Amino acid sequence: MWNSFSRLLAWIENGTVGVLIIFAASMLCIQIGARALFNYSFSWAEESVRYSIIWMVFIAGSIAFRQNAHIRIDVLKQIAPENMQKPLQILITLTCMALCAMLTWHGYHLTRQIMMFGQSSPAMEAPMYLFYISIPLSSALMLIRLSETLVRLLRNQSLEYSNTPAGA
Repeated sequence: MWNSFSRLLAWIENGTVGVLIIFAASMLCIQIGARALFNYSFSWAEESVRYSIIWMVFIAGSIAFRQNAHIRIDVLKQIAPENMQKPLQILITLTCMALCAMLTWHGYHLTRQIMMFGQSSPAMEAPMYLFYISIPLSSALMLIRLSETLVRLLRNQSLEYSNTPAGA
């Protein structure tokens, strides 16, 4: 059951990032073409690309946790004795989980506040909560991926990335 959910989540993450990349690249090309050929600029195009990139970055953070691909400073791991490697990895994972939980919590409250004030974006006039909601949603996704990592650590499973979710 969990493996099916994890695969579905991976498919949604990858698909969403792919669609956003295509959208952002298309908008930039249209904007450049309109400026060069017609001396016309769409006021909303730049803003839509900016918000697409924000969504991409946050969702890609979850993908990076799934693939164990985040950049890390491993000086502690290098100097720690062999018997402390796993506890250190567990501590780091728990710390990241706490940070993601705080981001989810505070991001949710920030998004609710933005929604109550009815703030909209300058050029597109879209509700700003649509962009701020990327913080709690992606932080929750990262929390799920970190939970998978913690389970792998506790089960002594490899943290190496494969297309197959943990436990499959």
